[in-house]
Amino acid sequence: MPIHLYIEQYFQQHPDARKTGIKVKNPPLEKRPKVFQVEDRIVQVGNSEIPIRIYTPNEAEKHPIFIFFPGGDFIPGGVESHDVSCRMICSLTGYKVIAVDYDTNSDKASMLQRCYNVTKWIIEHAEELGGHSDHIAIGGPSLGAHFAISIVLDFTIQQNFQFKKQVLHYPIIQLDQHIKNSPHISRMLFNGKYGIDLTLHSLNISNLEDTSISYYAPLHTNNMYLAQMPPTLIFVAEYDPLCDEGEYFAETLKNTGVDVKLVRFDGNVHGFMQSFPGSPDYMRGYEITAEFLLR
Repeated sequence: MPIHLYIEQYFQQHPDARKTGIKVKNPPLEKRPKVFQVEDRIVQVGNSEIPIRIYTPNEAEKHPIFIFFPGGDFIPGGVESHDVSCRMICSLTGYKVIAVDYDTNSDKASMLQRCYNVTKWIIEHAEELGGHSDHIAIGGPSLGAHFAISIVLDFTIQQNFQFKKQVLHYPIIQLDQHIKNSPHISRMLFNGKYGIDLTLHSLNISNLEDTSISYYAPLHTNNMYLAQMPPTLIFVAEYDPLCDEGEYFAETLKNTGVDVKLVRFDGNVHGFMQSFPGSPDYMRGYEITAEFLLR
């Protein structure tokens, strides 16, 4: 279907955003979704101090946990640009949402290392955080979704922990800058046109401190490990250059027997759940996410 009119109008008014991305503008704090408590903390992991933001939905003593990784440099702004998203998920699901500020200005290996380290810390400290240690979901949008997949695969391969669910909003699956020679046609059709230009991002990831982390493209992973992934929700957007690889990853998981829910948002673009509040797909996306986490 044609791209939504309000999105096309935005790009006509902000032509540079076709390559550099749509700027996320948060409403004033008093107009954001209400949750019981929002707490900023610092996690000490080795020699690193990593900020996290904890969203608590109500006064209950224990909650399921959702570990959330923001969209990285594909959706600029880090945790703050995803504050409304975390509040929405928290308020609609009753999950304690823990957003990880993994320093989007660093290289991809450092970002993934920080996400991995904080995930281990959260699992180890789930009960003292007021969470259920046996009910932890994980996910995020864009690059954050890729990090979530990598971490889930690593925990699967190492047999350390089994996540309950995985939520991937418009994920980047192939961590490379291939456009014309990519097997995913959406990269060639839409790159640099609707908010993402892959050539502007450094997607190389190497020199990890922990070499066990599965940073390689998930599509190259042994099906034996993919088959052990948790129930997974995947959103893709029709005019996103990452659309095809998200759909292909969903099909790959389904073929290994994983419980997968794939939702394609026709007429929409990468990052729509951060960029266009109030639009029909915006609310629909959060409602589907909440339904998936609560089922």
